[in-house]
Amino acid sequence: MSEVAVVGDVAKAAAELFIEAAAGAAAARGRAAVALTGGSSAAPLFAEIRKSKKVPWAKVHVFFTDERAVPPDDPLSNFGVAQRELLTHVKVKAVHRLQGEASDLDAEAQRASRELQDALGKPPRLDLMLLGLGPDGHVLSLFAGAPGSADAGEEQPVRHVAAPEHVEPKVARLTLTAFTLLTARTVVLQVTGAKKAAVLARALKGKEDLVACPAQWLRHAVGRVVVVCDAEAASQL
Repeated sequence: MSEVAVVGDVAKAAAELFIEAAAGAAAARGRAAVALTGGSSAAPLFAEIRKSKKVPWAKVHVFFTDERAVPPDDPLSNFGVAQRELLTHVKVKAVHRLQGEASDLDAEAQRASRELQDALGKPPRLDLMLLGLGPDGHVLSLFAGAPGSADAGEEQPVRHVAAPEHVEPKVARLTLTAFTLLTARTVVLQVTGAKKAAVLARALKGKEDLVACPAQWLRHAVGRVVVVCDAEAASQL
């Protein structure tokens, strides 16, 4: 069952959860494996995280939930945002980037899957996954209406997906699979604004349909799931 925290400052609350999870993982296992998100929630969150002196950065492995098929210096790159807003300000143990500029995205997905498993073991288990919620109910780059969104993808935990026409900008993606969400020790979903209220309610309480609303994978996660949202986003819960 998801925990729902309704707060005024979503980025600050999510940053506190990041700090808690990273410090706890490093203390328990000597390493913290975190997957960073992109989207509009990323930059404010990173700005809050980098203020903290409590993150054991020397033990942190950084992964990415998904990436667009663009080079790292492109404004659309999730890695680029993380690099500017967080990674240039701290010294992490390792950064495991999804190479969106790769000429063969299927091969890159296979390479990234091997890297994930080499770093974390098989099956790989992240200590923390940060997520945003798409207006159509997608998380990661598992898009609503795409049949593959209901496939957990255990054997290859990174895949190449095509962005559907209704997603803007329409750019091919690399994404972690639902399996990595299901097995993560902690998942933090950030949601803000009245425009996300209906889709958040559908994700948490609506009739289950993993193709129509991939965010419903959150219901099946084995670890802790915390939804951090403002009052407007929570208005239909």
